[in-house]
Amino acid sequence: MHPHLLDCALKAQESFFLYNFRADERYELDSESFEFLRFCTGKNSLAEIVKAAGTEQKEAAGLIEYLASEGCIEDRRVENTPAAFDLPDPVLPSLRYLQLHVTERCNLNCAHCYLGEKEERDLEIDIVEKALDEFSPNGLKLLITGGEALLHRRFWEIVELASRYPIRIELLSNGTLITPTVAEKLSKYIHSVQISLDGLEKGHESLRGKGSFEKTLAGIKNASKYLDVSIATMVHEHNLSEFEELEKLIETLGANEWNLDVPSLAGNASADVIPPAQEAAEIFRRYGFGTGVHEGDSGYSCGSHICTIDIDGGVSKCGFFEDVVGNIGDEDLLNLWKRVVKKYTPKVEELECRDCQVVEECRGGCRYRAQVSGSFLGRDPFMCTLHLGAGK
Repeated sequence: MHPHLLDCALKAQESFFLYNFRADERYELDSESFEFLRFCTGKNSLAEIVKAAGTEQKEAAGLIEYLASEGCIEDRRVENTPAAFDLPDPVLPSLRYLQLHVTERCNLNCAHCYLGEKEERDLEIDIVEKALDEFSPNGLKLLITGGEALLHRRFWEIVELASRYPIRIELLSNGTLITPTVAEKLSKYIHSVQISLDGLEKGHESLRGKGSFEKTLAGIKNASKYLDVSIATMVHEHNLSEFEELEKLIETLGANEWNLDVPSLAGNASADVIPPAQEAAEIFRRYGFGTGVHEGDSGYSCGSHICTIDIDGGVSKCGFFEDVVGNIGDEDLLNLWKRVVKKYTPKVEELECRDCQVVEECRGGCRYRAQVSGSFLGRDPFMCTLHLGAGK
């Protein structure tokens, strides 16, 4: 037998684990299991791996049996591969999610878009390749977004390139361009798509324009035949009364996640799309499911594992922060990530709300909303309303 990892990769972050990027599942590993799996490249026989890793035969057989039952390992001999996987040391907190803004082109002009006035500009493919080379060894998920990413002049080259790396690939889209043909072709290269559905017809089109609702629904249905689909919904001034019916609609669409957010005053957004905090908070408590990628960890504030690359190659915490820490065309991504952590990812103990009873749950909330409200290290007013109620 020649054990070979199937749709999986070893990752070194806050701990060692095996990541199934097709299923988006993580398997925690002790140091002995990690060392054994380092040799499961398909080049070595089971006997050679047991000898090299110093693993007991019985334990090795049990591990292989379990991972085979999970669809994570196969018996396949591969000659043109290294004898062992070699991972770089992690940078902590770990960079798990990388958002690539590949284009400013878009077929919609949404009332809440944080990019504001857009141009016909694309991220160059050589920057994409460099980002993938430096992110993929320990990173988990690549988020491809725009504008509308499908309008990048070399979009299919980008996703074909990305599919060669041991990471999960997710497209963030408005859904209107996902025809049955596009959906089937996407499934050859990516694993999932997140589509924005911002209410029923009236609420959705108040943000995204007349005629967009039915096209978005069609895109969701087309994508769901071939890919994992999640839905992202902005809770805004014009869809507050729609959530009971919207929930019923989403139940019919087979989404594996339904993520909620509120607009921020950036780009196109004006005060007339911002919902009353108390009403929005009540919707957050009742609707939506899934975890998203803005988790906090290891004592750091919200979103401690994600950064963004803009269409010029500039690296920042997210698209809301216009001040970049450097350019990936000039520097290594992980060095830039260290700067993102230092500048944009404070520890919970540094926050002005560090003594709050729920700070470990909310991690202080969104740093951009806090900054707009007066202080980067201050409170995120919406998260305070959500967790503590009005006026806290």
